[in-house]
Amino acid sequence: MSAPPPSPTPGQVSLAERYRIVAQVGIGGTAVVFRCVDLHTERIVAVKVLRKNGPMIPEAEARFKREARLAAALAHPNIVRVLDFGYTVSPIPIARSAWVDDPDALVPYVAMEYVYGASLKELVRRLGALPIDWVWRLGDQLCSALAAAHALGVVHRDIKPQNVMILDSKVELLAKLTDFGIARQVGGDYTTLTGTGEILGTPDYLSPEQVLGEPGGPSSDLYALGIVLYELLTGRLPFEADTPLAAASRRMMVDAPPLSNFRRNIPEALQELVMVAVRREPGERFANAQELAEALRWSREQSPPVEPGERGAWALEPRRPRAPDPPRADVAPPPPGALPDAAIEAQSTVLRVAPPSMPLDAPADTAPGIADEPPADLSAETP
Repeated sequence: MSAPPPSPTPGQVSLAERYRIVAQVGIGGTAVVFRCVDLHTERIVAVKVLRKNGPMIPEAEARFKREARLAAALAHPNIVRVLDFGYTVSPIPIARSAWVDDPDALVPYVAMEYVYGASLKELVRRLGALPIDWVWRLGDQLCSALAAAHALGVVHRDIKPQNVMILDSKVELLAKLTDFGIARQVGGDYTTLTGTGEILGTPDYLSPEQVLGEPGGPSSDLYALGIVLYELLTGRLPFEADTPLAAASRRMMVDAPPLSNFRRNIPEALQELVMVAVRREPGERFANAQELAEALRWSREQSPPVEPGERGAWALEPRRPRAPDPPRADVAPPPPGALPDAAIEAQSTVLRVAPPSMPLDAPADTAPGIADEPPADLSAETP
C-alpha cells in the first residue's frame, strides 16, 4: 500500500479561488475531504476533492460528478446539502504516474455543508451498543432521508454507519446521510458505471442481490439500513468472517442470528422489525422506507417505556474506551503487518464477485457471547 499523500499547509492553499483550506478531515479511496472557509460567505464548509495520486477506481471522475448531481437534487434535513461543484487545481502534489498524464490538470470538487460531529461508526466504536431510544430516533430519521431519495429515483447503494454523520448538538440527536458517490438513479443516465465482475458498496452492508452482481434498488438500501440498526442495537455486525467475500456470502445462505444472542434488553417488537429488514429475499422485506418508518413507530408503541438517551454535547466528547470483543474461534488472527481498521476503510469499496465455481463459505457459527446492557451512565460528565 502506498503512503498517503502529503497534506497541504492549512491556511495557505485555496480551492477554486474561493475556499481556504483549514484542515484535512478525511481521505477515501477516490477523494480527500477538507474543512474550508468559504471566502464568499465566511462559513465553514466541507470540500471533497477527487484524488489522482492514489489507488484509482475506474470511472472515478464520472462517479464523483454523479454524486454532486444527485446529492444537489436532494433537499432534506437528514441529508448533507451540496452547495457548490466545479474544478480546481489539486491541493495535493501529484506525481506523474500511469493514470495521470498531466499533474497540473484540474480535478473536480464538491462543496457541502460541514457537519460538526462524528460519524455513526465512530459513535458505535466509542460506546458499543447504543441506547434503544437513540436507535428509534436515528432509524426514523434515516428512513425519512431514504424516502426522500427514493421518491426522486435515487438509490444510495452504500448505506453504512460511516456515511451517517451525527450532529454534535445540545438540542437534539440529528443524523445526516452523506456520500452519494456510488448512488444510482433509476431510469436515469447514470446506471452503467459498474464494471463487469464488480459490486459497488461496502461488503458488510451489501444485500444478497448486490453480492450476486445486481445493481440494487430501494430494497437494497433498506436491507443495508437493517444491518445498521442491527449494529446499533448489538454493537456488532450480524455476519462476520475472516474475509469480506466470506462474510458477504454467508448472508445468502443463512439468516442473521437473533439480536437477543448479543443483548438481552432489546424490545421484542424492535427485534422482529430488524429481522424482517434483513431477510434474504427482497420481496419479504419492507416495501419502502415509509413502511419501515411506520414499523419503527409501531415497535416503539408496543415496547415498554425506556429511559431517554442523552440528547446533546456527546458526539465530540471523549468517552471511556469500549472493551474489545472476545476472539472468535472461527476467525484466524490477522497476520503481522495487516492493515488497521482505519486503513482498510480508506480503501475503495469495490468487491470483486467470486467466479461461479468458488464455493460459498460455511454458515455462521453461534455467537460467542451475549452483551449485557449498553454502557452505563452515558450522561455522566467526562472528568
